[in-house]
Amino acid sequence: MADHAQHAKDTAAVKAGETKDYGQVKAGEAHHNAQGMAGAAKEKAGDAGHATQEKAGQAKEGTANVFQRTGDAVKDMANKVTGGGERHH
Repeated sequence: MADHAQHAKDTAAVKAGETKDYGQVKAGEAHHNAQGMAGAAKEKAGDAGHATQEKAGQAKEGTANVFQRTGDAVKDMANKVTGGGERHH
């Protein structure tokens, strides 16, 4: 009976070791996968930030162009109203 109990104890110890090793392997795999996903997310966030900066730059340029055209139109209108900047006596 003592041999049977010792065998069961030894078997349980072996299984516990195998389970621990398996858990460590799976934890390592999960950690590696999580790092990969975090890296991909960081890259996508960087890409999104870059695209946002580009769009902001384009919007700024577009706004500047609108102001320039508006200013030119106001000058043209003022010139037409005043006779093109010519002085009449």
